[in-house]
Amino acid sequence: MAVAILRAMMLVSRDAFAEGLRKLLLERLAKGGEPIGLYVERELRHRHGVPFRLFKETTTKVRRAYGVGPRPVEPTQSYDADVGSEGLVAQLVSEICRADPKKVFNHPGPDAIRKHRIRRFVLVSDFIGSGRRAQTYLQSAWRVRSVRSWWSGRATKGLAFEVVAYAATRRGRSVVERHPSRPSVHVVVGCPTLDSAFSTADARKLCFKYSPVPPSVMPPMGYCGGGALIAFAHGVPNNAPLILHKRGPGWAPLFPARVTSATRAQFSDASDADTVRAHLLDMRQTRLATAGTVAGAKPHAQTMLLVLAALSRPPREAETISRKTGLTVLEVEAALKKALKNEWVDGENRLTDLGHAELNQARKCPDAAPLPPEAPPFYYPSSLRVPRGVSS
Repeated sequence: MAVAILRAMMLVSRDAFAEGLRKLLLERLAKGGEPIGLYVERELRHRHGVPFRLFKETTTKVRRAYGVGPRPVEPTQSYDADVGSEGLVAQLVSEICRADPKKVFNHPGPDAIRKHRIRRFVLVSDFIGSGRRAQTYLQSAWRVRSVRSWWSGRATKGLAFEVVAYAATRRGRSVVERHPSRPSVHVVVGCPTLDSAFSTADARKLCFKYSPVPPSVMPPMGYCGGGALIAFAHGVPNNAPLILHKRGPGWAPLFPARVTSATRAQFSDASDADTVRAHLLDMRQTRLATAGTVAGAKPHAQTMLLVLAALSRPPREAETISRKTGLTVLEVEAALKKALKNEWVDGENRLTDLGHAELNQARKCPDAAPLPPEAPPFYYPSSLRVPRGVSS
């Protein structure tokens, strides 16, 4: 079971994280509603659980927001200068803003929002685990009266909210979506959890049995009981099971103190036939995984086979398919669009008769035949014999 948990984990390299999040941001920015303000999710200062307002307000009877925007990276405690994943995300946001400075703004304040008529408040994060930090950031902006006024006119000239992250758990996503600002959440990949990757409670029992910290001190499944099975090259989220990153008596974690520096070299971006077969086996598509179609197919055909195989059983949402196949949500959506055009799926992502026929044909294909033996070379004499008689 411990090996199965490790195999179910999603390991995200630096290149995959940066390119995936950048591609999703550019895709969202191209949807219209410009100009856009990008904000990096981070811890904010608070008092008694209530976050400080994101922007300054006047003290007049009619409150009005003013000033510059928040800093992308700032420690909440003066004695703790640690910088988390917000540093990587802030650097990525800076690149995108420099590439198109007239349409994309880096942490604009109220003055810039009014001057440039910014229409979208986009919060960027690496991971949404419990959803509390993203919700807190949105709440700090929501406490500003001018922001609520702008949001009320979002249908015409107001301010709409979005959250863009590399991955998110189901629970964390639902928490963010329930915020009064009604943000739309977009992710690069679906995040596997213990509950989504295993149908039985054996994995959960193992985490409780070997937890290096008593359950009364810290939940064995991670912060808020997330059970997230994901590890980035820049660290492991605190929503992951404690057996992965917490040290205890007689227990050495794989990612001590949630640091992945010792193992990040194994975080590959491989999408070869062996990886595709592994995902097919996880989806119980044994005949399809052992057929020669997977080995001989081109990358786009392998992607289509993975998506069609994932659609053979519900649920059939793009994020769920991404979690099953290891593909990005954008790749899944592109494959679904092509499958719908070829009439392999219907409007509700259910396989049609043609889609089932494609999978059945792929299962019937035999293993790839070995290359024919190398043909013998042309004959030529290696020596000359003495003539038997005199030739005329």
